Amino acid sequence: MRVPGVLVVGSVLLGGCASPEARAPVVILALDGLEYHILERFSSHLPNLTALLAEGAHAELEVTAPIMSPILWTTMASGYPAEVHGIGGWTSARGRSFTGADVQVERVWDALSAEGRGSVVSGWLMTWPAPIIEGQLLSDRFVWSVPMSREADREGVDAPPAATTFPDALATRAAALVPDQAWLDASPLGYQVKAYGAPSHPLRRDEVHVRVFEALWPESGADFGALYLNGADQVSHIYWPFQDPECQRAIRQDPSAHKRQVDELLARHPTREVPPWGEAGITAADLGEAARWVPDYYAYLDEVVGRVRATIGPDTTLLVVSDHGFQVSPTKPLVDGQHRGTAVFAAVGPRVRPGATAKMHVFDVAPTVYALLGLPAAADMPGQARADLFDLGELPAPVPTRTLERGVIDVGDGASAGDAALRAQLEALGYVDEDGRPNASVGQSRTKMNVVAPAPP
Repeated sequence: MRVPGVLVVGSVLLGGCASPEARAPVVILALDGLEYHILERFSSHLPNLTALLAEGAHAELEVTAPIMSPILWTTMASGYPAEVHGIGGWTSARGRSFTGADVQVERVWDALSAEGRGSVVSGWLMTWPAPIIEGQLLSDRFVWSVPMSREADREGVDAPPAATTFPDALATRAAALVPDQAWLDASPLGYQVKAYGAPSHPLRRDEVHVRVFEALWPESGADFGALYLNGADQVSHIYWPFQDPECQRAIRQDPSAHKRQVDELLARHPTREVPPWGEAGITAADLGEAARWVPDYYAYLDEVVGRVRATIGPDTTLLVVSDHGFQVSPTKPLVDGQHRGTAVFAAVGPRVRPGATAKMHVFDVAPTVYALLGLPAAADMPGQARADLFDLGELPAPVPTRTLERGVIDVGDGASAGDAALRAQLEALGYVDEDGRPNASVGQSRTKMNVVAPAPP
């Protein structure tokens, strides 16, 4: 079924029209799990990200706990915490998947749609069922609902499941943009795709999101774009320790250290897949290949930054944002990467204050985007627009709220659209158990708790 993208609460009745100078387009490139330390260590191999940081403004972005991507990306698109926006993680304590039908607030594209202004959204989490918006939207479930290969058996999926895109015709166009096996093999990441195994390496999924955005943006005339890529997070969960200098030193000093930690982990979690090199344990001889995985994926993302900047041009403000960073696990440092509570925020383009740096809170992202677009934020949002990083001018008076008054939306049998494939991936990464319930060792779904607004900068 189709879910309306917006039930307007104040933005049409109380929000004024944006002034012409406030209408420079804004694009968010959302890179899940991007870590500042990698950008610093490998800066010579990341020319586009390095240039972005040098030319524009950037901030260390503090995020809320639990550090769960569906929660944080919904917060950044709406300005509200989980207790208000309705997304508590990947799945509930009973194993039910959260979807866009649970979102109880307007997101940026909803507020723009209410004023007849367009958006292009590609892959943003919690956008299935695809809402009706002014513009075009490829939901996060598209890549889980359609085989990610032109060579795959497509019987029964010639028509993608309902509501994976808006408008529906976008699904056919997006399917034609799925990279084929020849492209994957020729990619600098081809060695990863070949070696990764089940469920799937993220390159094909990320590339679909990029290609759809590249195809839609130039013809859209949109005021806002949002492009989400997951690959850095997925690769870092598994391969982060091997690029870490301290972990490399530990493995060189004790060739059995990795194997011991793998055995201890599997003894506690016998249903978990064996980590890379886990059968025999990684040795110093293996580190040359293992250490490439994370920086090589960052090199792909750096290329994407260049492609996006070329697509949107210099008259569009580009925000490159992550939802968390990465670090080695304190309990199994040689085996797993773990979320870190400081994320990346960088901006370049009109009204950015070049060279400005700051500390920022995840609640500040949406109010800042609203200000850049000339839209009023809401008085009940805990964050604020960041005039220290952007030349925002006079801000529109806030509306009382951008929460929605709507009941639970029944997604019916459509809830299975890509759900099995997505859950297999989440289980492999340790986010959920075999019954789909949140894995406490990674991060529980959010429960009701007091939310403290961040201190002013």
